[in-house]
Amino acid sequence: MINGIVSDLDGTLIDTAKTLARAWEEAFKTEGLQVGYDELYKNTKGIDSKDIIRKYKKEAKTEDLARIKEKRKDNFLNLIDSGSELLYPETMKVLEEIRSRKIKIAIGTGMSRDLLGKVLAITGLDKNIDAVVSSDDVENGKPGPDIFLEAFDRIKVDPKNGIVVGDSDNDMLPGKEIGAFTVFISRDGLRSRVADADITSLEEILRFL
Repeated sequence: MINGIVSDLDGTLIDTAKTLARAWEEAFKTEGLQVGYDELYKNTKGIDSKDIIRKYKKEAKTEDLARIKEKRKDNFLNLIDSGSELLYPETMKVLEEIRSRKIKIAIGTGMSRDLLGKVLAITGLDKNIDAVVSSDDVENGKPGPDIFLEAFDRIKVDPKNGIVVGDSDNDMLPGKEIGAFTVFISRDGLRSRVADADITSLEEILRFL
């Protein structure tokens, strides 16, 4: 019996992947690093921000991490303040249906806390979620299991009675590691090599409840 769902955020409930890629691109450019938009869009999904920086700025020090994250934050906030719609059209309807069935919902995201508050407030997700866990709240980000373990713990659900839904194998692998049923969402029809199920719309998750 499914008692709880832990969902990835970006690419699953909201669409900020393109915006984040632009924000990272500009942040790296000011550091003298030419990392292309396509590279960032394709290869940073579900990855902790500190690991993204280390991927492209080798031997990054603590002060480097803080500085680049702050630049990325400022770029991102400027972009979303321009009025871009972040929520996928079906997100709120599906969350409301899940909650009506007395199933707990948490977000487990690699997005850092410095961006989360703004994103949750703008989208209204803060009113429809039981718990939120960021990579900043745990020792190891995805693809480690820490974020999802903490999220299930906060909603008091055994992962074996839960679903992990996300748009990356960086969500699927830790989800499987902790014993949850894993659902891979790709609105482009791509399939995961490891997930228990594949869907193309968030509404399809209802069939597993």
